[in-house]
Amino acid sequence: MEVKGPDNVKAVSSSTALELVVLDVGHGNCTVVRDGSRSALIDVPQTKQLIPALSRNGCADVVHLLLSHADQDHIGGAAKMLADPAVTIDNLWCNPTAIQDTETYLDLLHQAALRHEQRLLRYHSNLNVGADRDLDFDRVSIDVLHPDIVMAGIGPTTARHRLGPITGNRMSAVLRIRFDGTPIALLPGDLDDTGFRSLLSRGVDLRAPLLVFPHHGGSGGRDNRAFARDLCAAVQPELVVFSLGRSRFANPLPQILEGVREAAPGARVACTQLSKNCHLSDELPTGKGHLLESWPSAGAEKGLCCSGSVVVRYLDGAIMFEPSAARHLEFIRGSVATPRCDVVVPAPRLASILN
Repeated sequence: MEVKGPDNVKAVSSSTALELVVLDVGHGNCTVVRDGSRSALIDVPQTKQLIPALSRNGCADVVHLLLSHADQDHIGGAAKMLADPAVTIDNLWCNPTAIQDTETYLDLLHQAALRHEQRLLRYHSNLNVGADRDLDFDRVSIDVLHPDIVMAGIGPTTARHRLGPITGNRMSAVLRIRFDGTPIALLPGDLDDTGFRSLLSRGVDLRAPLLVFPHHGGSGGRDNRAFARDLCAAVQPELVVFSLGRSRFANPLPQILEGVREAAPGARVACTQLSKNCHLSDELPTGKGHLLESWPSAGAEKGLCCSGSVVVRYLDGAIMFEPSAARHLEFIRGSVATPRCDVVVPAPRLASILN
């Protein structure tokens, strides 16, 4: 079976598994979406492991680099990646933000301008619902669900704006990944409660088996429990991943986890690194047998990992999560002092391939 992307230059066998990788990068977000040798990257914080991992896995041909918003823990490594000859990047997508004047963000823009002048990159400033099908490639579809045209056209504002304040987190791009048309993951970046309510008001379908929880499980608004509950009720996830670093914050917040459990009691929960709320002791687990070999985990060397990096594979209509629920549960029961994720048996339709 031949499947071609919008540019009609790539043919990929239907027998090749599609992958989505939530990398353990510590405090930050980084997701790899690949179909064979071609990939898309969603957010790139400072990390030494991403570029070697792309090369090692044979997917350093990056069709799209998408940056959900301009915070350091989402763009900190993007400028360096643009300049690295080991990776080719065809398109950069990033919404403009006049209120962001960090050196990191300005370096990124200057590097993007240089690559564009060299005809090595196309820059797109419309990572919003207006992108339509422009992000699709091969068997991968990337739906931009938020921000909408109005919010994207205004951009981040202060409280003096007639529509009120629009923060960077409120503007954070929300992406839904589909493989062969099947929803796989919802990636909300650092979306807050107000941005989420805007999404709901438009009746957008958010359902996906995997939810990478926004803002690393930190506060999303005035009522964190309600925010997590309503988000999970809309997404109906089977796996909720918190991409976090053990050394920064005690995430996920207890109220966030309560809301997740209230709306999705049967969902599996996994943190990339070991939360201080689950294991306060400085004596960290030594077990690494459950961690992936194919994709690196930033916390592995120092024993900071819980699930480590997480992979979703899709082949012939079947979805598989790695590390498996069984291996992750074995690690938690044997090594974590007070685990709050309370791993459960996966949903019946996935049980046979997750264990």
